[in-house]
Amino acid sequence: MRNLRFLAIGIATILGVNAASEPAAAGGLTVVIEKLRNGAGIVHLALWGRAEGFTDANAALILREQPAAPGPVRFDLGDLKPGLYAIATYHDENGNGEFDKTWIGWPDEGLGFSNGAWIGLGPPSFEEAAFEIRSNSQVIGVALRYPDPAPRAESRVERQ
Repeated sequence: MRNLRFLAIGIATILGVNAASEPAAAGGLTVVIEKLRNGAGIVHLALWGRAEGFTDANAALILREQPAAPGPVRFDLGDLKPGLYAIATYHDENGNGEFDKTWIGWPDEGLGFSNGAWIGLGPPSFEEAAFEIRSNSQVIGVALRYPDPAPRAESRVERQ
């Protein structure tokens, strides 16, 4: 009888642990890329679920791309476990598959991060770009920023 009671307690404990360790319900995520300056090229998007490797494409959980459009571009990323995530996206206007930079390393194409984060002397931190996924579906917007056009050199006119 005593063994039966220990067995019952053991089963109840196991069931309690399993119930407590069930994963939280997933939440669907749609990302809307806004402020594209034209419909040329490809829009690239990457999503990370942790700070380690943030902005390194090899460490991203999701990598997606689709043709640019004159208006917003939507990415449906499906269900994700609740937690913190961060996004980086860019508009590859010339379609060369690379994020082009100027000779000093400044972005030469439209770039954006979740949570409105922006670059300083380097990319923003994961914490600056992080947003939380809960168990319900979410839509977040990421606005692209483009580099200002290079100032044009004024031609000198010699006066006579």
